[in-house]
Amino acid sequence: MSFKKKLSAIAAAAVMALSLSSCGKSATWGANIDGTEIRAGIMILFQSDAVSEAQQYMTEEDTDVLSITIEDKPAKDWINDKVTESMREYAAVEHKFDELGLAFEDTEEKSLSNTVDQWWEYIGEYYEGLGISRQSYYDVALNGQKRNKIFEYYYGEGGELEVPEQDIRDYLTENNARIKYIEMPLKDGEGNLLKSAGKAEIKEMAEGYIDRMRGGESFETVEKEYNDYYDGLVAAAAEASGESTGETAAEESTAETTANAEESTTEEVSYGTVIAAESTTPSEKVVETVFGGTLNEEDYALVEENEVYYIVYRMDLFADENYLDNQRSSVLQTLKGDEFDQKVQGWLEGQNVELNDAAFKKYKLEKHIEEE
Repeated sequence: MSFKKKLSAIAAAAVMALSLSSCGKSATWGANIDGTEIRAGIMILFQSDAVSEAQQYMTEEDTDVLSITIEDKPAKDWINDKVTESMREYAAVEHKFDELGLAFEDTEEKSLSNTVDQWWEYIGEYYEGLGISRQSYYDVALNGQKRNKIFEYYYGEGGELEVPEQDIRDYLTENNARIKYIEMPLKDGEGNLLKSAGKAEIKEMAEGYIDRMRGGESFETVEKEYNDYYDGLVAAAAEASGESTGETAAEESTAETTANAEESTTEEVSYGTVIAAESTTPSEKVVETVFGGTLNEEDYALVEENEVYYIVYRMDLFADENYLDNQRSSVLQTLKGDEFDQKVQGWLEGQNVELNDAAFKKYKLEKHIEEE
């Protein structure tokens, strides 16, 4: 499992005073960076992370990750450099968090601890086999939360480099849309494709629905009317085929579909479905119609495909008043994540780094491969 954000550039260019120490040293710590001692368990966790990352460079012909070359380096050197970088970032975040006077609410740390406990039930035995304690796992997770706090300190609301809300709205509007849609299969109750006359009838029905909704009738009313119509077709086909005695499979399916529709309507009455510009749901043609510049908010479109028609209603993306707040964090990361990574790299400059060679020798990379 990866606990550190993968960075595109390592800190090789950073200015630091680095020394290796092993003589007479305990292997309980992996590094001492500006006075912050990194426990061996944390170092081992970073080893596991780096080995997993290194395996992404393997080809089908490679059988041993430690025997390959990555970015012109032997894999072992590359992995150890990643481990060192992760420990340096860990220490830099700890120092910056304290320097900025940041803190957690009691509930935040409690919530994280509970999450760690839940994960530890599944992965604890494996990590303990590697030499990683729950405390080390928790500390790395907490360090990640500290990194997020620092990010928010700079780019969040009221931050030193605050991103204007309009920039966030513009990004969301460009990449997402909120819709409601009715899927109208061009099939009869038995699932057979309709011929031209049948398709024309469905098209006329769909256009009538759109006229009614533009005239003020609610989307939910029209949607229910169509669902009742199509469920009726399925039920009639089942009855005609002699499957109506008792609860047939067709009727079970219809009942389940109706129940699901009723269940989902509660949410969609107000909020619809948010789709992304690069998605293919509910179909590529629907997405193309929504983002193609021809379907405005609060309007309808009929999307015609070979086996189905879609009535699509485009809503105000921010109809759900919680949507912006729920998306704010991820959008900030998209807009400013790379910039923040560079800022973190800058904190590594001038670090006094003492690596404990005894720990590197004791906790071998091969162990992470053996345990897989």
